[in-house]
Order: sequence, then structure tokens, then C-alpha cells
Amino acid sequence: MREPTDGIGRHAPPLSIPGRSMAILYGTETGNSEEIAKELGDLAERLHFRTIVDEMNNFTLKDLVRFDLVIFVLSTTGQGDMPANSTELWRNLLRKKLRPGCLASVKFTIFGLGDSSYPKYNWAARKLHRRLVQLGAFEFFSSGEGDERHDDGIDSVYLPWNQGLRAALLADYPLPDSIQPIPEDVQLPPKVVLRLRPDGEEQARVENGLQNGRHDANNDALVDSPPPALLPIPGSRVARVSQNSRVTPQDHWQDVRELVFSVATSEDVTNVGPGSTLVIYPKNFPDDVQSLIDMMDWNQVADQPLAPVIANGIYTKEESTLRDLLTHNLDITAVPKRTFLKELVYYASDDLQKERLVELTQPGNTDDFYDYTFRPRRTILEVLSDFPSVKIPFERAIDCFPAIRGREFSIANGSRSQRAGKDPAKLNVHVLAALVEYRTIIRKPRQGLCSRYLKSLKEGTLVQVKIKHQANTLLEDDNLDERPVIAIATGTGIAPIKHLMEDRYDRTTATSRGEALLFFGCRNEHADFHYRDFWASLDGLEVIPAFSRDPVAVAPAVDDAQSLDYDRGKNYVQHQIRHHARRVADLIAKDALICVCGNSGRMPKSVREALLDAMVLGGLVERKEDAETVLQRLRFWQETW
Repeated sequence: MREPTDGIGRHAPPLSIPGRSMAILYGTETGNSEEIAKELGDLAERLHFRTIVDEMNNFTLKDLVRFDLVIFVLSTTGQGDMPANSTELWRNLLRKKLRPGCLASVKFTIFGLGDSSYPKYNWAARKLHRRLVQLGAFEFFSSGEGDERHDDGIDSVYLPWNQGLRAALLADYPLPDSIQPIPEDVQLPPKVVLRLRPDGEEQARVENGLQNGRHDANNDALVDSPPPALLPIPGSRVARVSQNSRVTPQDHWQDVRELVFSVATSEDVTNVGPGSTLVIYPKNFPDDVQSLIDMMDWNQVADQPLAPVIANGIYTKEESTLRDLLTHNLDITAVPKRTFLKELVYYASDDLQKERLVELTQPGNTDDFYDYTFRPRRTILEVLSDFPSVKIPFERAIDCFPAIRGREFSIANGSRSQRAGKDPAKLNVHVLAALVEYRTIIRKPRQGLCSRYLKSLKEGTLVQVKIKHQANTLLEDDNLDERPVIAIATGTGIAPIKHLMEDRYDRTTATSRGEALLFFGCRNEHADFHYRDFWASLDGLEVIPAFSRDPVAVAPAVDDAQSLDYDRGKNYVQHQIRHHARRVADLIAKDALICVCGNSGRMPKSVREALLDAMVLGGLVERKEDAETVLQRLRFWQETW
């Protein structure tokens, strides 16, 4: 039996030692950089650094010079861009009036997160590194670059980099002989502590026999319905679902939905350009929330009002409860990261379960960790079910569970159709969403949090959204409409291409419009040839589909069959690019805009290789090395996920 605690548990804070302060600043869109920043924060605290972990935008240049060491953890987004929560600090660093040497007192290192399928791989981290050095900052430890495309993901670089950083800190900033690092089996103090509101002990909210959506035997309908409450998320707006229809046949392997949202306009949003996205904030379902409450023995406190919560990325209503927080803010069905399993060690009362958790989190057991978590896509709820002795104090919930982040969906319709509704104060925004539903190696059906949420949305439902404008200057080119376009898209990646083409045709005439070539890859002509009728309505658009699961009788003829390694019987976009090499080379010679949208797996690299081959096969250049030089000069827009 565990000894009773105040919910925070026993922990060891770092000691206050002069000359040992560290800021760990992150820029992120999906939360991966934040996760690494928090882990680095724990590392620093265990070495007795006074540590702060925060978003880059919450720091000024004056703040940077106040710390002995600064670590940046930075993802690259879009076309080599900075994440939204880092742009303000980045703009300050770019100010022309800053003199060389003004950051000479800053000692820094950077860990970048990128995807090598993008042409500008880890561009944000590299730009930041270059600018800091220009301003006189000193790199105290070699920066690292993680690649999501690696078989072991970011960990392949991050884990060795983490261990090297620790060794460097101990060597360059040795502790006094009388002080030792805080060992891993001792818990650090909580960053955010949940508390019940002092006057809320007797104010559990009960409405019609339900506790804010708690599952009841007589209310099964609640189990499969998302809660309707909306949160005060900065910059967000309320949208009404006006359409939610499946566009693939019922017998097709994938449920693809076209959703239309009626979104209120404002001074900054009167229409939305190509490449922009709609950010949707999903919610957990009542049955999952109740499962967690039951497993953690939180029923007595689940519906009592909480004291105000202040934490990055956590936005709550007034008089929120723990159940509200679990429903709207904390991602309890995500695949757990290593930091989550590390936290569970402190709350496992069974020695064998504790030992297993420790094994999974050891740096040398990466394969074991991935086999247990990522490969079967095991969820946090399933992990907690596997380790029933784990009882997390509710006060530590925000420290343990990741926050729910908004999911971005490319806006598929152009400016004219966005304003086609009867209400001039509303925009009609279309998105094309492929729902994530599959089985894993443990044979359990899987459904993504946002996919389940989107599938459940009925017409008329109010949801929380943000509109994120495309910041790519390629799409703001005054001559864009006259410039040729080679668009390559797969699956729902066709959505941003449709937006681009719709605006292009609305603004131009046949004589003023540049040539356009679209390669579109999907499985079947009859099942997922998205927007087929729309493409047929655009005069002059040349559409070359690639149906990967439909029969391919023979390999199509090419200009130089001897120089083309064709996979007989296969039909992907990269094959079609090579088959139409002369046409592709002709448009590239005219300085075409290249657009690549779709899955971020092997497709982007395969398409890039096909474009290089097409330039050679089409006679634009003699060697592939020369084609690489041409491709680097081209305007290249990539949106892959």
C-alpha cells in the first residue's frame, strides 16, 4: 500500500548554484519539439541548472542574454519556414539595426527536427544557427539535426545527441564535489500542479443524471458523440458544419470525407489563398475519458471545479473540471512518447511493472520501445491498461499527458466559392479529409483522434477552428498566373492543388493563363479520383492520372526506353512523369512552378528523382547532375504530411 501524499508526491528539486542557468526554447507545430525541449529541461535540472522551458515567442533578445546557456529545439515547417510560435523572436533576430557581436554573451546549441523528403531539410534550424553566429553568439555544443524519415525517426540522431550534450555539460560545467546529479529514479518537482478550487469541494456538477458527459447505462448515445463545448483558444473562431459527406464508395478501403464549414469572416480573414489551412481542434469522447478516470481512481474529484490553470497550450473554460480538461485539452489516446513512460515509473506500485517501464525507456532499448509503442500504435489508454498498478495523482495530469493540438487540413476551394454563400459575413471553407482507420500488428482496430471526431460531426454542429494563411512567397508572385505549373498530387493532397487551380482560372482568361499539367495519383479510377468533374471543366488543363491498383496492360511508350528503368505493371505518379518526359522538360524550360502535395513517405523523393530523369529523357539537360542544378533554381512548392 502506498503512503498517502498531497498528490504531488516526493521529489527532489535542483540546487541553486551560481552560473548554472539555462533556457530551453522550442518552436513547434505538432508538439514534437516541445516534447524534446521538456526532456532536455529534465536533463538540465538533474544537473542542477536553473531551467526554464518555453516557446521561442515568449522570449526577447534581452531575455536570451540573461541565461548562461540557451538550447533551441526547432522544427521546420512549410517551405523551410519557422513554426508560428517562433516567428516573433526570429523577426527580432533579423532586425537590421542589431550590431554584430550584440549576442556575444549568449552560448547556444540547437536541435533541429526536419523531414529529408523536403528540399529545405531542417532549414529553420540552419537559418537560426547562421543568424546567431552572425550576431556573435557562441555554439557551446555541436547542433544536431533529426530526420523523421529515418527508420527510427528523430531518435536515431536525438538520443546520441542527448547523451553527448549531457557529457559536455558535466565536463564544461562540473558540479562541486559535494553535489551529485539527481538520479533518474528520483522524481523532479512538477511544472504544473492541478488544484481543486477551494470553494468547489461540494459543487460537483450534476445535470439530468449526467456528470458533464459521463457514461451512464441509460445514455449510451453520449459514448459516440463528441462534447459540444468550445474553448477560448486565442485566434480561433466558431464554425458551423454545413456538410460532412463521404466521397469514396462504401466498399472502398478508405473513408474520405469532404467537409464544408461556414466560418465567420473578420478584418484579417475575408478570403483565404492557396496553401492555407483550416486548423480543427478535436476532442476526446466521453467513454475514453471515463475509462481513464476509472483506471486512475479519479471519480471523486473528476467533476469538482478546478482552480484556474496556467500552462502553455492549455485553454480552459471558467469553472473547468478535471473531466473537462481530459475531454478538451489532454490527448489520452495518443501513442505515448518516451517521456510519458518515464513518468509512469514513479507511479507504478508493482515492482515487475516498474521494471518493465524502466526497460522500455532505456536509451539502448530503442527497438523494444518502438515495438511496444509506435509499431502497433498502442495508445496511452492501452498502456495504462497494461500497467494497472500505475495510479497518477490528478494533480500531475498536465505534467503527464500531452496536450491536444489542432490538426491542419488544406483548404480545397478557391476564393470565389468561399464567398458564394448567402451570408457575406461567412466563408464556406471546404476540406478533404482521409480518415485514419486501420489495424495494426496486434490486430486491434485503430482510429485517429481527429478522424473519429470528424466522422462524428453532424451538419449544424459548432466547432472551434483557426484559419492559417499560407506564408509561401512563391504563391504571391505577381506573375504566377502566367507561369506554367506542373502539379503532382496523391490522395487528399489534391486539395491544395484544386484551390490553386480554382483561383488561377477565376482570375485569368485562356490567353493570359500559363500552361498547366497535373499528375494525380490514387488507387482506383472509380473510387478516389477526387474532383474528377472539376478537372474536366477546366479548359486547357492537362490531367494525367496514375491509378495504382487498376490494371496496367503494358508499359506506356517513352522517348528513350533504354534509359528508363520502368517497373512493369506499376502505375504511380513518378512513372507518369517519366513517361511524359518531353512535356515535363518543356514546361521546366519555361520556368514552371513545381507543386508536390500528398503523403510524406517515399512519394516526395520518388517524384524528385522522376523530375530529374524527365529533364534528361526530355532533352533539357545531358546529365542528371545538371538536372539537379536546374531543379534547385526552380520555384518548388511542397505540402506533404
